Amino acid sequence: MKTLKNLYMKASKEYNGQKPHYETCLQLVLHCHQKLSTESVFREYGSFSGHPPVPYSVFELNGAVSRPVRSDLYIAADQEFGAAHAQTLDILSTPEHVWTPQEYDNANKIVYTSIMAFASCIDLWQRSSRKTPGTFFEVFMAGLLQKTFPNFIFSKHISLADILDDAEVVQEPDVVNEGTDSAEHEGKASVSTDVVMGIPGQHGGVVIPLKITTRERIVQPFAHQRILDAAFGEGHYQSLIVCISETQLAEKTKSVNQVCVPGTIKLFQKHLAHISGLYYCDLPQRYIAEDMTRIINVRSVGHLFEDIRAIMKALTKPATTD
Repeated sequence: MKTLKNLYMKASKEYNGQKPHYETCLQLVLHCHQKLSTESVFREYGSFSGHPPVPYSVFELNGAVSRPVRSDLYIAADQEFGAAHAQTLDILSTPEHVWTPQEYDNANKIVYTSIMAFASCIDLWQRSSRKTPGTFFEVFMAGLLQKTFPNFIFSKHISLADILDDAEVVQEPDVVNEGTDSAEHEGKASVSTDVVMGIPGQHGGVVIPLKITTRERIVQPFAHQRILDAAFGEGHYQSLIVCISETQLAEKTKSVNQVCVPGTIKLFQKHLAHISGLYYCDLPQRYIAEDMTRIINVRSVGHLFEDIRAIMKALTKPATTD
């Protein structure tokens, strides 16, 4: 665990220092991936009783098990993961690339495998660190997005100081680590979230709340979007909620549950604020039902990168000349 902790702290420090950090994240992912394959057992656990049923596996060590993992999304072979990762990075660095369905799937699997490898290691070797996987999800995705979109401005805050008279800060309660730029915004009016992608020289951009699972906190992205719509006008900032899954083990029945709140999401989407997209690596079946997709765009995380590119292109104002 010493190597895992050191790499995690290094990635967090680079992230909080606004330095390129994806390579460190990748080193950490590869370490976790190998640690699981050599020191734990990957076995079938049970299924989600959906239509169709979805089988899940777990990593096991001395009787302890990880969170549920979809073996059809988790790339267990080191060589296969390396090849798929290299191919996906090549695609992400080519703005005009026309994606194929298989490439969407591969990108989705890369994100899922990376996050689940780290989270499963924490589940087996440091179970008390419950918030750590969510923090790593933020750090990893910020690094991957910065590598994919080097010409945009990345931050965790959208300033409201020019619009509001008060100095109240509207932000998430979680702090990534000491050294984050949260203190810089203390006393300033701002909306704070996980990743904000801004456009140089203008207001507007994409707001990306990142959550391993939403559970009760699904209201926060909608509330933040409502504030941004009121402050800047609808459409200037667009929110894309990005998650891993909504699963939990049912130990008594040796099955897996998908914990979903479709009614709540539909209510917020209709009456609180409009979210531009809801993305999952492991798409909950309830969220891809027609009554959901009719009112909110639900896609795999593999589609996220192309969708961001399209939104940012539409939001970017053409350069003007005197």
